[in-house]
Amino acid sequence: MDDPTQVTRHQVATDVSAASIVTFGSFRVHLVERWLEKDGRPIRMSERAIDVLIILIERAGTIVSKTELLARVWPNEKPDENSLRAYVAAIRRALGDGETGARYVATVSGQGYCFVARTSFAELRSEGSKSTKAQTHNLPPRSTTVIGREKAVRELSDSLLRERFVSIVGPGGIGKTTVALSAAYVLLNKFEGAAFFFDLGSIRDAALVPNVIAATLGLVGRSDNAADVLVAFLRDKRTLLILDCCEHVIETSAALAETLYKLAPQVYILATSREALRVEGETIYRLPPLAIPPDEAPLSAEQALRFSAIQLFVERATASAGGFDLTEANAPLIAEICRKLDGIALAIELASSRAGTFGLKETISLLSTQSGLLWQGRRTALPRQQTLRATLDWSYNLLMEREREVFRRLSVFSGTFTLDAAIEVSMMREPRAQQVLLALESLVAKSLLNTMPGPEPTRYRLLDTSRAYAAEQLSAAGEQEATAQRHASYFVKFLEQFGRLVSDDSKSLSFADVAEQFGNIRSALVWCFSESGDLPIGVALAAASMPVLLELSLFQECQLWATRAIGHLEVSERNTEHDLNLHAALGLAVMHSAGNIPAAESCFVKALAIAEQIGDVSSQIRLIERLHVFYLRSGNHSEALILAARGEALASAFGDPVQRAHMLVIYGMSCYLAGYTALARTSIESALVQLPRTEPAILDRLNFDYLSRARITLARILWVQGYPDRAETVVREALTDVIRLGHSAKLCTAILWAHSLFVWDGEAENYEIFIDKLLLDSEEHSLAPYRAFGEAARALVCIERNQVEVGLPLLQRAMLDLRKQHFRPHTDLTLPLAVTLAKIGDHRGATTAIDGASGEFVCMLPEVLRIKAEVLLTMHNPDLAEVESCLGRSLRMARDQSALAWELRTATSLARLWAEQGRHEEARELLSPIHARITEGFNRKGVKTASELLQRLNSTMPDRALSDSP
Repeated sequence: MDDPTQVTRHQVATDVSAASIVTFGSFRVHLVERWLEKDGRPIRMSERAIDVLIILIERAGTIVSKTELLARVWPNEKPDENSLRAYVAAIRRALGDGETGARYVATVSGQGYCFVARTSFAELRSEGSKSTKAQTHNLPPRSTTVIGREKAVRELSDSLLRERFVSIVGPGGIGKTTVALSAAYVLLNKFEGAAFFFDLGSIRDAALVPNVIAATLGLVGRSDNAADVLVAFLRDKRTLLILDCCEHVIETSAALAETLYKLAPQVYILATSREALRVEGETIYRLPPLAIPPDEAPLSAEQALRFSAIQLFVERATASAGGFDLTEANAPLIAEICRKLDGIALAIELASSRAGTFGLKETISLLSTQSGLLWQGRRTALPRQQTLRATLDWSYNLLMEREREVFRRLSVFSGTFTLDAAIEVSMMREPRAQQVLLALESLVAKSLLNTMPGPEPTRYRLLDTSRAYAAEQLSAAGEQEATAQRHASYFVKFLEQFGRLVSDDSKSLSFADVAEQFGNIRSALVWCFSESGDLPIGVALAAASMPVLLELSLFQECQLWATRAIGHLEVSERNTEHDLNLHAALGLAVMHSAGNIPAAESCFVKALAIAEQIGDVSSQIRLIERLHVFYLRSGNHSEALILAARGEALASAFGDPVQRAHMLVIYGMSCYLAGYTALARTSIESALVQLPRTEPAILDRLNFDYLSRARITLARILWVQGYPDRAETVVREALTDVIRLGHSAKLCTAILWAHSLFVWDGEAENYEIFIDKLLLDSEEHSLAPYRAFGEAARALVCIERNQVEVGLPLLQRAMLDLRKQHFRPHTDLTLPLAVTLAKIGDHRGATTAIDGASGEFVCMLPEVLRIKAEVLLTMHNPDLAEVESCLGRSLRMARDQSALAWELRTATSLARLWAEQGRHEEARELLSPIHARITEGFNRKGVKTASELLQRLNSTMPDRALSDSP
């Protein structure tokens, strides 16, 4: 650290109390008004940071001890040095200390701090000097901190100088007055102090607006027409007028502003209002909320401070409760509060002041109740800004009765809503559709209703604080239940209409439109099944929402609403249709989230019986597919094959080529798993010709990704038939495409099915990126079976890296979890487990694992028998006859299945065994013709091992030591 005593000291010649401005570099500190600017633009700093900076400037060039600073800044408190360090750090950030070599505040270890930049002090001018004009304004005291509004102040200042007449428009509490005053102070020198602030909020009679303004300017009693007097007085004077809070006297304010704009060309007008004045010359500046973090992963403390809403919360909370600190632990909670308050400055100030009293979690809870509307703000605030309720009362009382009705009925919406939804819900007896349209237009104009950016149709949204207030008014008006019923009925029709549009391939409504409304759908379901709800509407809404819940991978919620609706089916007019859809969805949700338990099968079987009873072929095909997946995962392969053949015959008779392609996919999968490799490939390739090359309609009643499943099945077949390079290309393309879909259940299913290809090649590490995705998505959506499988896949990566002590117990634990969920791990996990156990000498465990794998997929039996032989060879005094028998049976099965890859591996193991017995010629004759049929994949582990063995067998030294098993 530099010694500040070596810096040229600037001795302050004048008493600081006699100075108004301190200048250093490009900075100016206004000592009386207590704010900092750089190149004429204000710099945001907290009150205590300004205190520390001024004390250091007073003693520029000398060391100010930490004790002195603590005593002067916190005279009646006992803060620790951490607080002081935080404010010094804030000063350095504001000044850019250290950037481009600039130095301002130095730390003297063990002593304190020293201001090391050159400073100059400007004295206050006497009342009789030329600067008298600079003291003529009547602006209220400037706020010492204007957080997150630097851009707005800059844009407003530029716009005002250019346009002369700007209205700041926004909802109550967003900070319009603060921004207007900040812009006025920035421009004060431009007007030589001739800036005047008029709080119109205190005026009850609109006709008095010109008189009050004239009186403030000292023009009392000069004429009966105050507007004419103002024009005459201001016509040739360069003056800035701030007309604050115009909304309740808007007609008079607008007329006066327009007159002054036209007839007094030197007058500049800055107005604030909750709606535009809509007169000639006006430029509208809609003040946005403070920046809030997106509703995504939790933020770190450093990331959180990039958002102005959080900066304001932290600054105000620190001022209210001296011990408050932003930490890694509380940053996500503060972010949630700021999101709930939509970045509204007043709401954030009120909430932050309660953080020290209630704690952050309790503050969040209170925001969900009406009590948050009553929190008191600063005593010096205007009455309408001292509580959220007062702010909203002010706006609500300015509405016409029809506008109030629509406003309070809109509170039933959760999140965004469309114009159609607003009209449907708001039209009870009155008002009619046209009247609703006019009311919505007025509510938007008056900043009580927001329009959301994006494509058509326009979306609307109430801010959360406005929604809570409107809901209270709705309850007081006795309209809560009737509005909720209309809301729920609307979304039944909305979802059912969307289902019909999808069936007709209409593009007028996308799944994004439906997903955006899910908050409304969920809140409608909650109301329907509440004590005061409507059960018939609830059953219909639950049935209609099932495809959306499945598409969003909300399986737990799907089970909740399906179960509740099934329990009240007797009230449904469409009992059979709803029964079918609810059981079909419930079975799928249970299978994905809880595994292959009997409850899932029961749901599928019941739904299939209903579909057969009413002759609904499309639903029969859909349910055959779901049962097929259930049987495959449960290890019931024979039943799966029978079911797939039944589905293919049904789809062929039905005559829909896409549905037949779907059934060909599951038939091809079953044929492949049963060892009918050639027939499986024919079925899959035929299906791929008929399948659409893009994702089908989201609400397709068959909720599986057939394209990726077909491609991954084809990749498995290609690999087994001896085309590993082609197989890898196909599987990676399929996984990339399914990741692009963004559907967690489909992605997890695809990754699980593709897993084998990487394990077979001994390249589990190359699969790691997909394992990470599987674990992330299964955790996020509570997909327990997929999570367990992901852990098992992670274990195989560890084992491949020779981290057996980590990987083996992880693999065993994951396989146990899979079995608990009736999810058979299959050979992709049991065979690596057996090999690993054999390597560490656990031959009994290895044999048990092999025996368990023997009853699984027929297509894997050649490899099962080969691994069994390899395990037997690791034992003491192995039974070589049994080993050779296993390898012989493996070889025959591989040839019967046209599985060249398995045939090559088994031939390699058998040739090695014979070579070790001195039977080199037999080994060569076995391996050479099989190896000659290989046309690709020469750099892959299995093919390389066979090539190296064959080379040694063909060498001049047939008794040369041979390599170990792959």
